Amino acid sequence: MEQRPLIGMTCYKRDPADNNIGNHYHLHDTYSNALHAVGATAVILPYTFDDWDILDGVLFCGGGDINPARGAYDKDDKGEAANVCDLRDDFETRLFHAANERELPMLGICRGCQFLNYVYGGKTVLDLAEAGYKENHRVTPFGVALHPIVPVEGTFAATMLKGRPGVASYHHQAVKTPGKGFKVTATSPEGVIEAIEHENGRIMAFQFHPERTGWPEPFAWLTELARKHLAAR
Repeated sequence: MEQRPLIGMTCYKRDPADNNIGNHYHLHDTYSNALHAVGATAVILPYTFDDWDILDGVLFCGGGDINPARGAYDKDDKGEAANVCDLRDDFETRLFHAANERELPMLGICRGCQFLNYVYGGKTVLDLAEAGYKENHRVTPFGVALHPIVPVEGTFAATMLKGRPGVASYHHQAVKTPGKGFKVTATSPEGVIEAIEHENGRIMAFQFHPERTGWPEPFAWLTELARKHLAAR
């Protein structure tokens, strides 16, 4: 049987009794299901993980906001960050640098999009409503109701979204200024950045949630690059 590439997934730390940050690692199973369906082995990474060389790729998943003290937002932005977890910010920073050093493919979703942009020096909108955006980006029921999106022609996002009516989102932040090497590949009609791709060809990120709508393309892309990394190890 062919060995599957191993893809590490980032996660929350949560108290199951009240959803505040606690001592239980937590991640919705749609992420691992999406990776398994396209031929990867997915593993949730605890914040103590440091065995970087066993990974073939990384999925930076959704979650709470980056701590404002880390410089992810402009100082004059209005609003508040929610569900900040310094342990997660610290771990994902270590994970990114280890993965980047090894030239691993990386995919970011929701918080993961903002985080990957942040580590390349980009900025995040602290709160979309406070910044003046009128669109609803917390569309419910989550994963069923969709909002429109406008991809840039000739990009991966345009190929994935062709013929699809919209995307599933649940967020109050988004990329504000793309980090070094990133290009914007999709926006909402009002101009909220919904997708970015890095010029190195192995980092891609979406503000929306393709795993909630059963779209395999981003996970197949990540798995194929991870499979190539595995073969070269």
